Amino acid sequence: MHKHSWLVTLGVTATIAAFAFAGVACGDDDDDGDNGGDGGADLVAASVDCKDLGLTAPKRIKDAGKLVVGSDLSYAPIDFTKEGTSTPIGLDADIANCIAQAWGVKADIQNTSFDAVIPSLTGKKIDVIMSAMSDTEERRKEIDFVDYFTAGSGILVKKGNPDKIATIADLCGKTVAIQVGTVQIDEADEQNAKCKEKIKVSKFEQNTDAIQEVASGRAAAALMDYPVAAYNATKVKNTEVVGEQYNTGPYGIGVRKDDAEVKTGLEKALKAMMDKGQYAAILKYWDLEAGALK
Repeated sequence: MHKHSWLVTLGVTATIAAFAFAGVACGDDDDDGDNGGDGGADLVAASVDCKDLGLTAPKRIKDAGKLVVGSDLSYAPIDFTKEGTSTPIGLDADIANCIAQAWGVKADIQNTSFDAVIPSLTGKKIDVIMSAMSDTEERRKEIDFVDYFTAGSGILVKKGNPDKIATIADLCGKTVAIQVGTVQIDEADEQNAKCKEKIKVSKFEQNTDAIQEVASGRAAAALMDYPVAAYNATKVKNTEVVGEQYNTGPYGIGVRKDDAEVKTGLEKALKAMMDKGQYAAILKYWDLEAGALK
């Protein structure tokens, strides 16, 4: 979602992950969910015990008694809310809660618009960013990252693919819905340089609104991270994912450049979760194993 340009393109990884996510890539006409990813009726939280990872909280976090996390909760299954509530759920919430439990504190996940999460971090309103944010060279000029997941971009279209879209090149001359601040805005701009007839980009503050543009037929496609597109195709009527994911790269937990103790603590926490199985269990619960770091 939230990437500017991938540092690397892993073609083989993209292909493998695309097949791995393909099981959730087709819309279901019998599904009553049509909220574009705000509701988590089926999945809530992975059942993992993180108390005994043998970790010590960074002093500032321990003193505060909480880990304050900034997250844009409109990006299921990575960041969203339990249906009918404002309770954060998803991959990032589970990882944040596991780390907080291991540190003996509470995770305070604050719903923050994506274009405000970096300013919130650098302004010390939050301790870390966990918001499907891609670790990019440009962002590293402002903040540091601890990588924890891998994903690429995907294309969501109306079910039946009436415009016969297969790749981003097929979007020339069409209306495409995209969340502001994401790599997909840049990808559309890059593609427009090659188009005879330009892509008309409709920008939205929330990814859920971009998805509804496709479901309603107002947009031919929406661009977002592939696992998010695949998940929402199972939840939002009249949508499906086409093609394979592309531009694969890492998500990172964002930390301030002067917050070395927290960064080191996060690195140790993720390693412990990987070594002792909590990381794998969380990814399995959300059907996101294809994006696991190795």
